[in-house]
Amino acid sequence: MRKIQLSSPGGLENLRLTNSKKPIPIGDQVLIKVSASSLNFHDLLVALGNIPTDDGRVVLSDCAGEVVEIGPETTRWRVGDRVISCCYPHWIDGEPEYRLMSFIGDNEDGYATEYIAISEKSVTAMPNG
Repeated sequence: MRKIQLSSPGGLENLRLTNSKKPIPIGDQVLIKVSASSLNFHDLLVALGNIPTDDGRVVLSDCAGEVVEIGPETTRWRVGDRVISCCYPHWIDGEPEYRLMSFIGDNEDGYATEYIAISEKSVTAMPNG
């Protein structure tokens, strides 16, 4: 499986295409086959090193894809469901708190990958059309 990782300290020249094993979903995770992802301004800031992240971070915070496998505790999704990523998956309602504002692609691995295993709460249904 291919993915794009960022080496510290950042910079576009430090983006690398790497290979790894396809992840296996655990707990409430779904395995998403990523069919599209995008580069937004936040992702650019991460790639340039303006937003710090761990060495080897998989970049990008937006994607669309299909659920191809589910973890044993997954209840919201089935194999074949089409989904899109949620920008703030930990902030469901109420006043925003800093601890809820972590982004996929800076505090955890992002969507510049062929497959990602991620909490079922991190995605929502893709609209038809």
